[in-house]
Amino acid sequence: MDFRKLRVGCMALLGAAWILAAGCGGAAPAAPVPTRGGDLGAADPETGDIFRLPIALELARLDLQSYQMLNDFQSGKPFTLPAPYTLVQTYLTNEPFQGQNFGDQVPIAYVATQGQNIYVVFRGTKTVLEWYDDAQFGQIRYDFLPSGGLTEEGFTNIYTTIHSEIVQTVNQLAQSGNYTTLFVTGHSLGGALAVLAAPELATATSFTSPILYTFAGPRAGNPAFGTKTYAPNVETSWRVVNTNDLVPKLPNEVSVVFQGGTYKTFFYEHVNTEVDITFGNPISGPTDITDIAFDHELCNYYNALCAETSDPASCKQQAG
Repeated sequence: MDFRKLRVGCMALLGAAWILAAGCGGAAPAAPVPTRGGDLGAADPETGDIFRLPIALELARLDLQSYQMLNDFQSGKPFTLPAPYTLVQTYLTNEPFQGQNFGDQVPIAYVATQGQNIYVVFRGTKTVLEWYDDAQFGQIRYDFLPSGGLTEEGFTNIYTTIHSEIVQTVNQLAQSGNYTTLFVTGHSLGGALAVLAAPELATATSFTSPILYTFAGPRAGNPAFGTKTYAPNVETSWRVVNTNDLVPKLPNEVSVVFQGGTYKTFFYEHVNTEVDITFGNPISGPTDITDIAFDHELCNYYNALCAETSDPASCKQQAG
């Protein structure tokens, strides 16, 4: 399939393909949901790290809350997190969405705590169309670490608007001495932002071993970024991918982009480690509007992971 043609078609057709915000189930059960052994059977061949399904489910629920954050912002309501989480800070960026004037600031990330854990959570875009708008597919230098590499221009520009505030917040929390673990997560665009954030947080804070779980994330950078900047600093790194989802297949590994008056070739590579799940239908072309949206929706990712537990119904209720 020619994903460049598919991208053009999607931009014209997907304005109404809304990704659901928070809420994939009902009231949360009193007890944690047990899981089957094996955690989808995934293990990193280089580090030996094991994919933890309970962690993935917890972080997916926090990612769902990031869409609630945007809904509350648009409605003029205060954003709060359900117990036992404490919201520390939200972060705004000039990221326009449909019906909004360019330059208006909207929430794109938040930091929360629970017990000895800190969570840095990045929001995705509300529609698949907006994802294509955010993804310019050109590359610029990743300047947050000396090892650098090149990362996708649109994602990097968004992260640049918020990175220093997030680092500052995490460092302030670290000074209290109450926290031992830093989690970084996001869905879709938020997954790309999480990949950009994790190596900086590993080197600019005392949390030198952040734990990253993303869902439906696109490729964020070139091979040099992945091998020289990301991999040495982020050992626990899991990308949950629906095999039918279009977004993780983009940008193309070799992307030709018209930039600065000429065509340029950029190379992309995913960071480690992919965990595959399957739901929905394969995409055959740009007219598969419903399937493209369904295959990418975070609620559907969450429900597919719940299906791997011993009590999928209770798991779904935990999403609220």
